[in-house]
Amino acid sequence: MADTKKKGFHYGWVIVFVGFLAMWFITCIFSSAAGMMVNPVTEELGISRSRFTMASTACSIAGMIMSTSIGKVFAKFSVKKTMLAGSALFAACYAAYGLAPNIYVFYVIGFISGFAMIMSSMVAISTLLARWFDEKRGLAVALASTGSGVGGVVMNPVIGALVTSIGWRKTYFALGAMIAVVMIPAVLFLVRETPQEMGLEPYGKKETADGAAVPEATGYTAAEARKTPMYWFWVPVVLIVSATCNTIMQHTVAYATDMGFEYGAAAGIASVLTAGLAIWKLVMGQLYDSIGSRKAATLSLSVYTLVLILYAISSKEMAFIYYIGTALFGMGGSFATIAYSVVVQDVFGKKDFAAIYGGINVFASVGGAIGSPVVAAVFDTLGTYQPAWVVLAAIMFVNVILVNLMFNAKNKYESKNA
Repeated sequence: MADTKKKGFHYGWVIVFVGFLAMWFITCIFSSAAGMMVNPVTEELGISRSRFTMASTACSIAGMIMSTSIGKVFAKFSVKKTMLAGSALFAACYAAYGLAPNIYVFYVIGFISGFAMIMSSMVAISTLLARWFDEKRGLAVALASTGSGVGGVVMNPVIGALVTSIGWRKTYFALGAMIAVVMIPAVLFLVRETPQEMGLEPYGKKETADGAAVPEATGYTAAEARKTPMYWFWVPVVLIVSATCNTIMQHTVAYATDMGFEYGAAAGIASVLTAGLAIWKLVMGQLYDSIGSRKAATLSLSVYTLVLILYAISSKEMAFIYYIGTALFGMGGSFATIAYSVVVQDVFGKKDFAAIYGGINVFASVGGAIGSPVVAAVFDTLGTYQPAWVVLAAIMFVNVILVNLMFNAKNKYESKNA
């Protein structure tokens, strides 16, 4: 029988480390490259910013399609095999960007990379962590997801330096090589599907009063979850947060240069933003464990609303307002990684986690698909980002209300169906 006690180092933390690498070399490179490449690619190809960001939209559309079946894919091929294939495909896509003769090839590659992202990044990692952790789930997800923040601190200046020295095409080649060299060995040699595969139990597995283990597969099936009011309160929250996160990550450098910052300084600001995201993920991960997902999610979304307000009123003359918003962004931005995983498990359980998470991730992909190009179109039309920040701030405040309505609905629904 597997050991239910926590003795010494638990292998679950190795899974967290793989998640950290995936968030760095998959998720971070996606967002950092998209933001850092806006100016050089649009200038060389002679296209608008909104046309360039449609490549990310193509990625999100593919992610939406893949998310609908990811639970079945994991069941048939295993998370490890799926991550391995996804990592290799994602690396190939980034190398291929360097060969793209026009924006339409970007769209095709972006679409293919969307499948690879879902196969190899947050959905896969969240599924593994749900199996490996009963306690410290918030911390485990936070530590894994800090890879995107720490990676951003490193990758933004690295990408900026590479673009300046060797051009954007060779920079894409270099990014593809980095992804392959790091992710393929990490997944191949470190990922284990379940604790039981190693004769272990999940970290912090709970026991009943008589010492029996608490059953693992509790909660809703994906079909049952979709019939609950909680699911449909959660969907618009995920959609708007994803749209906002994708927008800010992709437009930070462009927004800063529009305010008068030099390109190098703007890249530095993007690094500060991602560094803050890494730090705040750790803080918020602890809060999800200590004060509960409802209070932590409410706090995160409230701060996110404030950040968008600060962005809307910032300018080069009042740069300190922009700096404050940038420093606080991570407290709200962390919602897109920690809350998506922890809240889904808290509200719907482990029974069909991958399918439920994948289904909800469809709406995250929709948000990612529409957010950045819509905001880019606002800029192309009005020559400013401010109206977009104002609208997003108002909608984000609505999300605060929706999250609390969801938890109220959970209590009523479960009492009614007890």
